[in-house]
Amino acid sequence: MGALEPGSVFAGYTIERLLGVGGMGEVYIARHPRLPRSDAMKVLAAQFTRDDSYRRRFEREADLAASLSHPGIVSVHDRGEADGRLWIALELIDGIDLSALLTTSPGGLPPAEVARAIAEVADALDYAGARGMVHRDVKPANILLARTGHYLLTDFGIARMGPENSDLTGTGMTIGTIAYASPEQMRGLPVEPRSDQYALAATAFHLLTGAQPFTGTSPVAVIMAHAQQPVRSVRQHRPDLPPNVDAVFARAMAKSPQHRFATSRDFAAAFGQALAVSAPHPLAGTANSDRHAPTVVGPGPIGPGRRPVAPRPQGAGIASPRTAPHRYAVLVGGALAVVMVLVVAGVLGVRAFRNDAGAAEAAQLPRRPVTPALPALDKRPDAPVWTLQDIPGPPGSQAETVSALGGDSDIVLVGRTARLPDYDTIGYLDIVDANTGRLRDGAQPIVVDTSERSLRSCVVGASHAAAACHLAGSSIRSDAVIVVDLAAGRIINTVTTPGNIDSLTVAGERFVFVDRPDRPNPPALRSIGMDGRELPAISWSDNRPSVGSMETRHSIDVFGQVRLAMIESAPDPAQPLSKWEFRVIRLEDGTEVLRRETLDKIPDDNWNVFIDGFVFDDGQSPTGIFDRNGTRTADLPSGWRPSVQPTLGEAGLAETSVPTAIKTDGNKTTYAGISPRNGTVLWQNQSYGADDDPERLVLRGLGTLIMTYDMSRMVDAYTGEYVIHPASPSDCTPLGTDGSRVAVAIDLSYTGKRLEVWDGDGDLWEITSEQMPVAIGGKVYLGNLRLF
Repeated sequence: MGALEPGSVFAGYTIERLLGVGGMGEVYIARHPRLPRSDAMKVLAAQFTRDDSYRRRFEREADLAASLSHPGIVSVHDRGEADGRLWIALELIDGIDLSALLTTSPGGLPPAEVARAIAEVADALDYAGARGMVHRDVKPANILLARTGHYLLTDFGIARMGPENSDLTGTGMTIGTIAYASPEQMRGLPVEPRSDQYALAATAFHLLTGAQPFTGTSPVAVIMAHAQQPVRSVRQHRPDLPPNVDAVFARAMAKSPQHRFATSRDFAAAFGQALAVSAPHPLAGTANSDRHAPTVVGPGPIGPGRRPVAPRPQGAGIASPRTAPHRYAVLVGGALAVVMVLVVAGVLGVRAFRNDAGAAEAAQLPRRPVTPALPALDKRPDAPVWTLQDIPGPPGSQAETVSALGGDSDIVLVGRTARLPDYDTIGYLDIVDANTGRLRDGAQPIVVDTSERSLRSCVVGASHAAAACHLAGSSIRSDAVIVVDLAAGRIINTVTTPGNIDSLTVAGERFVFVDRPDRPNPPALRSIGMDGRELPAISWSDNRPSVGSMETRHSIDVFGQVRLAMIESAPDPAQPLSKWEFRVIRLEDGTEVLRRETLDKIPDDNWNVFIDGFVFDDGQSPTGIFDRNGTRTADLPSGWRPSVQPTLGEAGLAETSVPTAIKTDGNKTTYAGISPRNGTVLWQNQSYGADDDPERLVLRGLGTLIMTYDMSRMVDAYTGEYVIHPASPSDCTPLGTDGSRVAVAIDLSYTGKRLEVWDGDGDLWEITSEQMPVAIGGKVYLGNLRLF
C-alpha cells in the first residue's frame, strides 16, 4: 500500500495532504469524520501491524499517551487499525519546531525566550514523569513554538516505538537523539525523569549557543563525550551570558542522575535565575492564558511564565482561578512541523497492578484517612472565611507575628507576639472558635512568657478540657510544655525539660512528648494529664553510652496518628549478656504492646506504621501486621518487607491508611498496599532507581493518599491509582487533600511563603504571602486568616 492520496478516506478520516514520510510510516493532515477539525494522522508501516507484540504495545502505550492532559503536551485524539495498518490521530499544531527556529538564529536564541521554553517544557516533563512516563527523546526538533506563543512537547516515546532502522544507531536511538541523550540512556540502562532533565539541559545549551554541548567525528565519539567529558562552558559561544549559568548546566548534565536537580522544574528555575530572567513574555500571540497569575498577599515572587500582579494587603480579596487550557489546531504556514505523540515504553506504575482478590478486599476495607479531609480545593477562594480581629498589645508595643499553632476542627489556638519599646517580646495565646474566628466563649488572650522561649505548636484534648503547647528555648537550652485549661482560659502548669522537646501529641486523656536532653543522657517519654499533673514517664536512670560511641543507648520515635511509640535500646555495656530490645508502647496508657529481644540491632527498615497499627520484622519469624494492641492480624506475603518509614523532619506523616510493603529486584522496587486484615496485596506499583541501585522509596500518608519519592507520586492507598500530579514536589510541606487535589506549603526563603494546590493536571492555583500556611483540623490558616 502506497501513500494515501488527497481526498481518499482512511479509517473514516478524509486525507487532505501528506505531511511527511519516515521509517515508521507516513503522517497526513486528515479531516475528522464527524468533528469540524483536522488532525495529524500517523499511519504506521504494514510490518508493525503484523507484529502482534508490537500491536499490543502500541495500543497500550497509545492509551497511556491519551491519558495525558497538559497544555504543554500534544494530545492523542484517537487510534485504530484500517486496511491492515495501525494509525493514531493527534492534535495538529500551528507552529514551528525549535530546530527550524535555530536555522534562522545560528548563534542562539534570546536568553529570556530560552528560559521560558525550558520552563514550559520542564513543567510538561515533570507532569508526565509523575505519571510514570519518560520522554526519552527531548531535543529542539521535538519542541514546538505555537503561534499563540506557547511551547509544546511532541513525540513521547518515539525512540522506543519501532525497531532499529537506517536512521538508528547501534544503541537504538536516532542520530538526533545522541546529541542530547543522557549517559544512562546511551548505556542502555533504565531511564527516569532525570534522564529527560539531562536532555532538556542539552537542548537548552543548544538553544542558547547554537551549538550542541558535545560534538565528535562519529556517533561513538559523541556518546563517549557524554559519558566522560564535563560539559563545556556556554560562554565559549556566548560570552555575554552570566558565569553562573555554567554551574546550572554542570548539575543538570551530571553523569549520574542522582547528582542532578530533583525535578526538571528545579533545573528550569535555577536556569532562569542564573540568566537573571524573572518573567519572560511570549514572542507572539496571546499571553499565557493557561498559566495563572498568583495571588499575592504581601510581596511575592514572580515565576517563569506568570504575569505580575499588584500586591494586596493581608486579608484582601483573592484573584480568580486559572482559565481552562487552550488547545490549538490548524497547520503552520512556513516551516513544516510534524507533530506526533506516541508514548513511553517504560512505565513506572502509572496504573497499579490489581488482581481481583486485591480489588475485592480493598472494597471491603473502611477508608481511614491519616489527616482530616480539606474542603473542596477546586478553585482559589475569593475571600478568607474569617479574619481574626486585631487584639492590641501593651501600650507602645508593635505586633509582630500571628500564626495558628494547633487545634482541631472546632478550636484553633493562635499564637501572637508583640515587641515592646525596650525590644523585649511578649507572647499571647488566643483560644479561637475555628468556625467563627472569634475568641471562644468570651475567653481573653493568655499571656505567655516568651522572653526565653517561643511558642512552637499546640495540641487539643479530644474532650476540649485542656490543651498543651510546646515552647522552644530561644535564649536558653531548655524547652517547656504549658498546659492550658480551655474552659478557664488559663495556664495550669508548666513542665520544663533539660533539653529539646519533640513529637508533642495528644493520646486519649493525656499529652505525650519526647524529652531529649544533651547526649549521652537518654531521652524520656513523658506524659501530662488533662489536669496538668505529670504522669509516670518511661525513662532510664543510666547515662552509659553505646559501646564505642557517645550516643545514648536508647531511642524513641512517637507516631501521633496511630498513637504508638517505638523504643529501641542497645545492650548495656555493664551487662555482658544483655541484648537489643525493641518495644512498642501504646500512648494512651503507656502499655507495652510488643517487646522483642535480639542479638543484633533490628534495622530501621524492618518496621513501619499505619493508621491502625504497625508492620514488624524481627528477622526470626514471618513479617507480621499488628494492630494498636499488639495483636498480630496478618503476615506480609512471602517476598515482601516493610517499606522505609520517614525520618523525623521529613515531609508528611509516617502513617499511611493501609500497611505498605516493598520488594526489590536489581534497581526495580515494587511497592504495594496490603490489607491489615489478612495480608492480601491490594495493589502494586513499580519504581526504578538510578544506575544499579534500587530507589530508597519512602512512603508517607496524606488523607487516604500515599506519597512517594519526595512527593513525586501520589497514589490512592486502596487502589494504587495515581490521583494527583505534584507541581513542584521538592522542598514543600503537605497540608492536606480533598481527595482529588492536594494543598502544600512552600518556604521561598527570603521571598516569602506560598500555598499551592495541585490537581491531576499539575499546579491549579497558588497564594503567596509573608506567612506560612498551616493545616489544622481540616482547615487551612494563613497568619490571621482562615482561608478555607
